[in-house]
Amino acid sequence: MSVSWIASAQAEAPASGWSAPYRLSSEAGRASEGSCAADLYGYVHCFWAETLFEDQRTTIQYARFDGAAWSTPNEIYVADGGAARLSTSVDQNGQLYLAWVEGFLGPAYYSHAPAHDALSAQDWAPPAQVDIPARELRMRIDAGGVLHILYIPAEDPGVFYMRSVDQGNTWSEPAWLDPDISPNHVPASLNFEIDETGGLHAVWFYAALNQDARADLVRYARSTDGGRTWSAPLTIDQSLPESDHHLTSAGPVMTVQGQTVHVVWAAGSLPYRYYRVSADAGHTWSASRRIFSELHGQAGDGLAIDGAGRVHFLGQIRYPQGIYHVTWDQGRWTPPSLIYLIAREGEEIGDRIHAHSLSPVVRAGNQLVLTFADGPADPNRRLFVMHRYLDDLEPLEPMPTPAPTASPVPAPRSTPRNPTPTPTQTPPAPRLDSANQPFGHAGASGLALTVALVPALLLLAAVLAIRLVGRPRP
Repeated sequence: MSVSWIASAQAEAPASGWSAPYRLSSEAGRASEGSCAADLYGYVHCFWAETLFEDQRTTIQYARFDGAAWSTPNEIYVADGGAARLSTSVDQNGQLYLAWVEGFLGPAYYSHAPAHDALSAQDWAPPAQVDIPARELRMRIDAGGVLHILYIPAEDPGVFYMRSVDQGNTWSEPAWLDPDISPNHVPASLNFEIDETGGLHAVWFYAALNQDARADLVRYARSTDGGRTWSAPLTIDQSLPESDHHLTSAGPVMTVQGQTVHVVWAAGSLPYRYYRVSADAGHTWSASRRIFSELHGQAGDGLAIDGAGRVHFLGQIRYPQGIYHVTWDQGRWTPPSLIYLIAREGEEIGDRIHAHSLSPVVRAGNQLVLTFADGPADPNRRLFVMHRYLDDLEPLEPMPTPAPTASPVPAPRSTPRNPTPTPTQTPPAPRLDSANQPFGHAGASGLALTVALVPALLLLAAVLAIRLVGRPRP
């Protein structure tokens, strides 16, 4: 069993209430960052990619958390072309969705399974292909079952959007959200959320390729009609010429609480944290404000909302270098709390985890669950998780899990009507590697029934034979 407690975490005890880091990824491969979602049944679902050291095969791994323990990670998919940019979401009908990109040039794939029964590869529908040349994407499902995809093409810079109203059988033509993109700029750090009325919200930033004509931006766009039309991009922040206000490590993150949109990013001579908030679904915005005083750094932040509507921000910043936690409550941020120490200034990290790519979710309204990984350049990159209860909140009552149903219907492979041009160099289509997958429940139970019937049939035959032998002759 590859899941184990990481012994080095004992070097520094986490802040009060937080568990020690727990290793999710195996020792057999190099892990990606985690992609997690919480459902209404009281589970947290986590996915990540692992590239095996032995044969460089890439698999998508899955584990589930019930508030007390993690399931043993299971391989649910083999990605022939590699897998990156995993995007996870749960719809209101209890369906768990996973989307990802294969290779640097795409295409994109997605699959789904019942959120209460997704532990085995056989619980998942065969992946459906969306033939777009994406290098980064986010997928969301609204209350009406409409699929929404926001993506960045691998070659032509820009942010594009598509939707499907028939579970991926057909897709809308790609809508280009930022046709005014400046030359020599590349979008990154996609954020994509749906509000309580079905409005769509997107945030990203641009990295300038030409250092002499730097014009980095953090931008926001919204759709109030389910993706049919989009607003012109709004600039949340931009680098200022002849100043030390830079956005080279902006890495914006966003969350939506009802009609309130929160955006946090890094900017300045050092990557300090700034935020803006909109209380009316993106129509108007507060002024840009700096938080966390002199704390700075950028390694991938995360936002989550608890059952009381409070926003939790977690990021790796310094000094001391570590994972910090703050809460937006009643219109202001609480003082930062250090929940995991990486290193003090001038100190070696040693056996501690160099936490990157933080991704928090809230389970049952009152339990924060945080995944993070080693640095992206680490050849032995690992994935970890920590959690804590919010003691001032009662847990939400989970929905009962549905009765067992038949195996999921295979999702159709689909292609947008007029996709953006796909380069000729396309990775081979993925497959589910059934050779190493666990047997389905039906096959195992059928075998058990056959074995159980053999003794009974033998006994019946013996009784009939004895009666025939002992019957008097006429």
